[in-house]
Amino acid sequence: MIRHVRIDNRLVHGQVVVTWLQAERANTIMVANDGIAADEFQKTMLLAVKPPSVHEVILSVDEALAYLKDPAHANEQVFMLVKEPSDALRLHRGGLGVKTMNVGNMAFAAGSKRVTRTVFVTARDVAAFKDLHDEGVELTARMMPTDRRNDFMQLLAEAKVL
Repeated sequence: MIRHVRIDNRLVHGQVVVTWLQAERANTIMVANDGIAADEFQKTMLLAVKPPSVHEVILSVDEALAYLKDPAHANEQVFMLVKEPSDALRLHRGGLGVKTMNVGNMAFAAGSKRVTRTVFVTARDVAAFKDLHDEGVELTARMMPTDRRNDFMQLLAEAKVL
């Protein structure tokens, strides 16, 4: 069962390990990103920061969808991390079946525009967010589980990037 989907280009880090896993009662961290799944060094680094009591899998987007459909993993409480909105859109279109996704951190990149203190988006990101929203996924923005849920599409509109 998917407990939470978070778009955060930092992926597994202290904030996720210390606060989000506990708040969402997750016992599995899943990173779904084709590039990370193919990079042994990055996988090793991400696996090094997880708590020993938590299972972690790092998979391509297609592998993540297959993993979640496998009955052998039906009892796992999954906290899913994706690096970018295009990953989230592919998961959604692949049948992920979640109603809400959280936008955490998206670092500045060339050509990106600031939406919040910690979120910068490119035109490609905005297109993916718009598609997710148009296809019925609620997008929220909050850094910590105790923070108020902000409507991410409203934040995009206020930042004049829609």
